Amino acid sequence: MRFGYGFIRVVAGEFHTGETLGWRNPAFDRWHKPALGLVVAAVAVSCVSGFLRLPRSLVLPGIDALVWWFAAASALIGLARRLPFQNVVAVAGISAGVSWLILWIGAMTDIPFGRRGFSPFFGFQLPGGVPWGLVCVWVTLTPTCRGIARLMLRSLRRNPFYGLWVMALATGFTLLWAVAIESVAQSRQWWRWESQPGTVVWAGAPWVTFLGWGLTSLILYGFTTPWLLNKQPIRQPTDWHPLVLNLLLLLQLAGTAVGEGSVGVAVCLVVGGLVLALVSVRGARRTVPEPLSTGVTSSQSGSDPDVLNPD
Repeated sequence: MRFGYGFIRVVAGEFHTGETLGWRNPAFDRWHKPALGLVVAAVAVSCVSGFLRLPRSLVLPGIDALVWWFAAASALIGLARRLPFQNVVAVAGISAGVSWLILWIGAMTDIPFGRRGFSPFFGFQLPGGVPWGLVCVWVTLTPTCRGIARLMLRSLRRNPFYGLWVMALATGFTLLWAVAIESVAQSRQWWRWESQPGTVVWAGAPWVTFLGWGLTSLILYGFTTPWLLNKQPIRQPTDWHPLVLNLLLLLQLAGTAVGEGSVGVAVCLVVGGLVLALVSVRGARRTVPEPLSTGVTSSQSGSDPDVLNPD
């Protein structure tokens, strides 16, 4: 039991920083570990079933979508620790609603992703034939990719273009996630692309779909960024949760790839996760430059210097 609790603490991103800082909403912090524990359990079931190549009818037909549903819930609970509750509700509603609308338009017109057909293995279908698992993907990636970008760019928080750098880097992470997801989507039968002969494809996905991922990401950040800003900053711990959650999801994709016989894809996903972790930790531990026009130092503003620059 002690080992299990310690493992959850590590997975939850509780790294000792030498300071005792509290979250804005400690009530949500109590739900943080149980929610992340559900993600760990779902990822474990998905990976084991993939390794053993068990029929999904024996496990759970929508286990892959369930992983992303738990991940979306965990991402929002983690966000609610440091932002006002109404902000989190707005981020969840905008991410789900706008992504569903864009996916619905794509299903009706093949724009901007291209033509594809969805299967029931990625969750039941919402109006317009959009699987709810794919909406959960966007609800998860929108705050977590931005959270990782904030970790990496911590030393640039005094830069006047910091917000634009965060948005650009978060969109870049979303595109990398598009490559990772598409590498297993067809073999896992989440959806099937219907590309024209001669079209440049990656794992069956036409090149235009990655343009669609990037465009959708920019639209979502355009609407959600005002709600993701901490307008009344207080001293809070460094938020490692987005990084940990992304690593767990990469592990799930790697396990899925192994189960489908794509060992090379799995190796690339694991190596990518390690690089992501190293760069994020390195960026988060960099010193934040002192402001020129304030008497508050970075040591006084806590391990996550949102007091002087919210986002």
